[in-house]
Amino acid sequence: MSADDTNGSDTSLAVIILAAGLGTRMKSRTPKELQPILGRPMLDYVLRAADVPAIAQRIVVLSPAKSAIAEQLPDDVQVAWQDEQLGTGHAAACALDQLNDDITHVAVLFGDHPLLERSAINGLVETTTEAGGLITLLTTIVDDPASYGRVKRNAGQIVGVVEAKDDPQQYDGPVEIYSGISCYERRWLEQHLPEIERSPGGEYYLTTLVEMAARDDSMSVPVVAVQADPTVAYGVNDRIDLARAEQILKDRILERLMRGGVTVADPNSTFIDDAVEVGMDTRIEPFTIIRGTTVVGEGSVIGPQSVITDSRIGNECEIVSSHLNGATVGDRVHIGPFAHLRAGARLADDVHVGNYAEIKESQIGRLTRVGHFSYIGDALIGEDVNIGAGTVTCNYDGNAKHRTTIGDRCFIGSDTMLVAPVTVGNDAVTGAGSVVNRDVGPNETVVGVPARVKGPARRHQIGTDGEGTA
Repeated sequence: MSADDTNGSDTSLAVIILAAGLGTRMKSRTPKELQPILGRPMLDYVLRAADVPAIAQRIVVLSPAKSAIAEQLPDDVQVAWQDEQLGTGHAAACALDQLNDDITHVAVLFGDHPLLERSAINGLVETTTEAGGLITLLTTIVDDPASYGRVKRNAGQIVGVVEAKDDPQQYDGPVEIYSGISCYERRWLEQHLPEIERSPGGEYYLTTLVEMAARDDSMSVPVVAVQADPTVAYGVNDRIDLARAEQILKDRILERLMRGGVTVADPNSTFIDDAVEVGMDTRIEPFTIIRGTTVVGEGSVIGPQSVITDSRIGNECEIVSSHLNGATVGDRVHIGPFAHLRAGARLADDVHVGNYAEIKESQIGRLTRVGHFSYIGDALIGEDVNIGAGTVTCNYDGNAKHRTTIGDRCFIGSDTMLVAPVTVGNDAVTGAGSVVNRDVGPNETVVGVPARVKGPARRHQIGTDGEGTA
């Protein structure tokens, strides 16, 4: 095949991702490729790197013992099964019969290389297309080749890959190694994979193909290489490797956010998942963790010591030393310190939540203030409401949850117990320490245990610090 045959639209590539290894060094009941790294399974990073326009087909090779991975793959990713663990060459061969008819080249990746980036795949594709060789290797330069295969050259041409166990040489300086990522001309690969001889250990290795291709005299340069960043060769085998990979990915994420206009006060103590979005001019204070699919608006301050998971936070908010999980927060909202917003908490604009307050499955209206040491659960609270310190919505009767509804402009005195289901009408007032187990009408004031109507509400008597004087 000449270089012209692989140029332009005539080149159609498939990616085979090898993920059948049992990964016993991870010592986990979870398959290695599903180990989470900053909010995503490890394999997701590889699939994303291989999701480029030049790739027409993606196939993941799995062992039947790792069927859990197949259940989590995107719909457009196919699965090939490797019933026996007989090496990388055998694993690649298991996927060949699933290749589409128009595929001209096949790239082979590994499911435990989460540091792989699209730029490396694009470089591999471009070199393959331009060079027109039989094999394109993704190589890199390192000071210590460790367990990686060494690229063997003769007069500048690649003639093979030497496995670490077969290389007695001691290195004192840069060494070109094979990352394990490669691309093959399809017809040549299908013809020569069956010719790989079994190793003494009983496995078939893809690296054997490099020497076979180098002996092909039908073209001047049968094996070519493209060099990439050393991280592309980083495979994860155990928990130590996992932690190192996570640190590199963490730095990439923070760098991306900072280049986008986000201030990260202390990157060393800040952890942000890959899918998180943060708006311009937001500041992330030290010891903050932002997880999942969280979205943070512009001009907000998060932290210090906040933990935010799967939440949406508006613009110009301040969340101090608090935990949010599945919450939705409007603009100019202040939360904390030490508040806890659980799933279903929905705060409108200009809401204040004090320290040690907890909110779950509740909607809080605009300008409402929730005092410290309060619990708001299964509640619908209107606008401009003052929730005094220590207020509790008693939403659970031992069998079922019940709703509390509070109208606009109400004043709920400190230590009020709202025994759901109960409704408090607009402009109503509850006295400090009241136990409200019946509905309160609009403009009424109730006090006592149980709370009884005292008279009409008189807002001029009510303080604004959540303590109450009624």
